[in-house]
Amino acid sequence: EMFEESIYNLIPREYVPPPKPIRYRSKYPPTTAPTASTFGLKTTSKPVCSNLAGEYDLFDGPHKLASNSATFGKLKGSSKPDPQSFRHKSTIKLPDVKKFSY
Repeated sequence: EMFEESIYNLIPREYVPPPKPIRYRSKYPPTTAPTASTFGLKTTSKPVCSNLAGEYDLFDGPHKLASNSATFGKLKGSSKPDPQSFRHKSTIKLPDVKKFSY
């Protein structure tokens, strides 16, 4: 019917968008340690890799997986610049130009 020659095929049909799929939610907990990870094992008693069994509740043993001070950078808000200490235009005096000699 669509490919037959007809005057009705010249009229554009109204676009009906397809329905959105249901949002994906993983059935696994997001806090699970990755299986066989070698990342961040400096402070553990198992230096080769972690969570080889793929367990959800990972028991690390006597040593914690991450130390208390191990972070990916400075604490939030600690690296903000002081707005009063910015340099302003023409506040730095450059040294006078001297002729170069050996």
